[in-house]
Amino acid sequence: MKRKYFMIAVMAAALGMTACSSQKTETEAATATTAASSVAETTTAEASSEEEEAETESFYGIVKTVEDTVITVTDDAGTEAGFDVSGAELTGAEAIGEGDEVDVYYTGALGETPAKAVEVDIVISAAEEAEEEAAEEDDLTITGTIESTEDGSLVLKTEDGSYTLNTLIAQTVTKDGVKAGTEADITYYGDLEDEEVPAVATKIVTADARDTEDAGIKTLTGTVAEAESNHVVLDTEDPENTFFSFVGEDGMFDGLKTGDTATVIYEGTLTAKTIKALGLKK
Repeated sequence: MKRKYFMIAVMAAALGMTACSSQKTETEAATATTAASSVAETTTAEASSEEEEAETESFYGIVKTVEDTVITVTDDAGTEAGFDVSGAELTGAEAIGEGDEVDVYYTGALGETPAKAVEVDIVISAAEEAEEEAAEEDDLTITGTIESTEDGSLVLKTEDGSYTLNTLIAQTVTKDGVKAGTEADITYYGDLEDEEVPAVATKIVTADARDTEDAGIKTLTGTVAEAESNHVVLDTEDPENTFFSFVGEDGMFDGLKTGDTATVIYEGTLTAKTIKALGLKK
């Protein structure tokens, strides 16, 4: 009887050991599977990232056309490529325009189908360049109230502060005079913030004369230093901003001679090397 109980105990112990061994094996297998899966996922992600980075190319050139979300770019060698920029990050400017100089980073191959642009770096914006060139072709105008005037200068108060301007060569358009308390539009060149070298006023139009004919033209008065049929040089009262060269049509300056006082109607800016003359003011 005792031997029978002993055998039952031995069998129970054996079964228990088998069950523990089986459970341990299953746990180890699950852990190994999870680890292997994690390693596989990491490896796949790294491979995918490296592959994506390897497939990103760049194309440098000038934008020829912009049609909806597709741009055509031509490089220095004359190679033309199309890019879909619908999802691309733009740097250097807010929008892409014809004539822009760009560096396009893209994925895929160049061909008949536009490549997918990842980023477009606008190195030079044609629109911004045009705006800058247009600004350089004309002087700036500021509006404010005249605080004070002295011989050859005035102080203009604006929303941004008060500025001193050199008025020695300024064309003056006014009905009631340029004086303190008067609102005026002043065309000028130079830096308003420069206290050592004041900006130069080229035209002063007071509020009461804005609707006059003279308010719509630009003139400069000076002494004729040189004169030809289509070319004249004026010497002004300002020793620092003295000689201005004008070019006009043939015969425009016939009759002028050195030493005469003349008033030239011009367009553009007095900072140009040669200023375009439209005629003489009588």
